[in-house]
Amino acid sequence: MRPQPGEFEKWNEEHAIKHDLDKFYNHPNRLFRFIENKRIRVLIQEADIRENDELLEVGCGAGHILERIDKGNLTGIDISPVQIERAEKRLGNKAKLILANGELLPFKDKSFDRILCTEVFEHVLEPEKLLMEMKRVLKDNGMISLSIPNEKLIIITKKILLNSGLRRVLEPKESNWDLASKNNLDEWHIHNYSLKLIADQAAKFFRILKIKRIPFYFIPFRYVLKLSK
Repeated sequence: MRPQPGEFEKWNEEHAIKHDLDKFYNHPNRLFRFIENKRIRVLIQEADIRENDELLEVGCGAGHILERIDKGNLTGIDISPVQIERAEKRLGNKAKLILANGELLPFKDKSFDRILCTEVFEHVLEPEKLLMEMKRVLKDNGMISLSIPNEKLIIITKKILLNSGLRRVLEPKESNWDLASKNNLDEWHIHNYSLKLIADQAAKFFRILKIKRIPFYFIPFRYVLKLSK
């Protein structure tokens, strides 16, 4: 159920507490881990981060992406107090972490050289406001690297595996984690994203320089987009 604006922060926090992203990034299935690790690797690679860049991750979650970046001055924002707390434990002093709404970023215009935003757009109330704010705080020669899930392909794949009795392909019996059967991350999604939707939205504010399909061109479970002003 779509939360109302006044209920969003509470709704989001309930899901952030319920869904430990460590389980997501350390999924027991090797193929799942391969896809997510490739998404992160391509996301960071396409950002082309330089040594002294001011870098912002919008929707930093528990810090799993910032943890893998070894260049630049790092800042992460998230609307969830529990995610900021998890990120602080993971990152220590590696990044400046701020509790903030991505649709109202607490930064001056043209503050950042690079912005990352991964698997966030499906969770926010107004994705175009998020894009507008990222454009505002991005420097004129800056770059954005973002990713979204290919919801249609993911849903179809889950249904095929479940209906064919291959649930354990996703979830080894010993994992005790019912991702497929309960769709326990889908309930956190407000929007069903496709490449056309994110491309149409992004094109209103940015030039789309590149689109990468993850893990492979012909099996795109994720899309990574590289944008500039």
